[in-house]
Amino acid sequence: MAQVTIPVSDSMLTTLNMEVGEIGFFMRKEFALKSFRDGKLTLAQSADFCGMNIYDFISNVSHAGIPIIDYSIEDVDQELAQLNDL
Repeated sequence: MAQVTIPVSDSMLTTLNMEVGEIGFFMRKEFALKSFRDGKLTLAQSADFCGMNIYDFISNVSHAGIPIIDYSIEDVDQELAQLNDL
């Protein structure tokens, strides 16, 4: 497994009032949210990336205002048309 190292000064930790582990978790979570929003990772992949269970990650997605299901009107119309053809 690859690791990424980001230097953070002691003064920055003091200013943020955060521990190193908190910053790492926050950065992983924000990256996972952005990657999910941009369609680069699935919901499950994003949850796994930041070490959350999928239900907690869904809650974070919701709080961030990111749609869980991103269907356009055209997608919905197409799905409905296919159902009507059955």
